[in-house]
Amino acid sequence: MAAMLPTAACAKTIIKPKAYLFGFIANFSDSVVYFTDIQTVDSVRFESKTKFLKGRDEYSNQLRNYFAQKLNMPHRTCIVSFGMTRKEAEKKYVKMKKLYTSKNAGKYDVRYINENEFKFETVVIEDEEQSKPVNKPKKDKKTKKDGKRPPRDGKMPPRNK
Repeated sequence: MAAMLPTAACAKTIIKPKAYLFGFIANFSDSVVYFTDIQTVDSVRFESKTKFLKGRDEYSNQLRNYFAQKLNMPHRTCIVSFGMTRKEAEKKYVKMKKLYTSKNAGKYDVRYINENEFKFETVVIEDEEQSKPVNKPKKDKKTKKDGKRPPRDGKMPPRNK
């Protein structure tokens, strides 16, 4: 039973041979927004239960660093969206693109960054199952020797002799 605790306490990781990512970049003080192409990234890790991309913040940081260093545009909000299949990623891409082109036509200057300009790199994540501490079971509330709990104020009633 004790041998099963470390694996049960941690979320399992699924490694997919590839996933599809695209980025969205905005600075909410101006009307220019950017979209990257949908890109294939190899050896991507997902959480087994939620199917959520691990290392999302690292992929966003890659995009943020590209804008800060190459384009001299710091302080951008970078969002990375993903799909396990190309069709799933395209559906999310079209939905987000429509939000800035069709529904708010003329409000935003939409620009595109192709794969030749920026390319997502695979994020290496160490195996969390070994590095994550095991959760200890919660202790029961304090009880007196007779099995009754003390009052909420913490003061013990006087003992009967």
